[in-house]
Amino acid sequence: MQIERPTLRFTGPVAVRLRRGASVATTALACAALLSACGGSSSTEPASHTNLNTARVAHSIEQTLLEKRHLHATVVCPAAVPQESGRTFECIAKVTSAKAPHAVSNSPFLVTIQNNRGYVTYVGK
Repeated sequence: MQIERPTLRFTGPVAVRLRRGASVATTALACAALLSACGGSSSTEPASHTNLNTARVAHSIEQTLLEKRHLHATVVCPAAVPQESGRTFECIAKVTSAKAPHAVSNSPFLVTIQNNRGYVTYVGK
């Protein structure tokens, strides 16, 4: 007596799903191969430099002066500063005294860009 293994035959909606799954898998593999072929080439063009958001830096200094020193200040920073790690620049904080005769004083802040994503540190001079 010989026992035959049963063969699986899919018909109907199950067969359609299996064929669709196989075509999706094949398409995904083809896309992955195509994308991996695109990467890795180096360009001879220089990288474009982005500028630091100096308005955000000025606002941050204003908020620090308000929180730490309870001083309302207007901070002015240069408009265009390349966002390069290690670069330094100066912002000026204009503070008006609360008491008469309401003298205006300018306080410079040295700002240092720490990384190319825009993280900065600053210190008053």
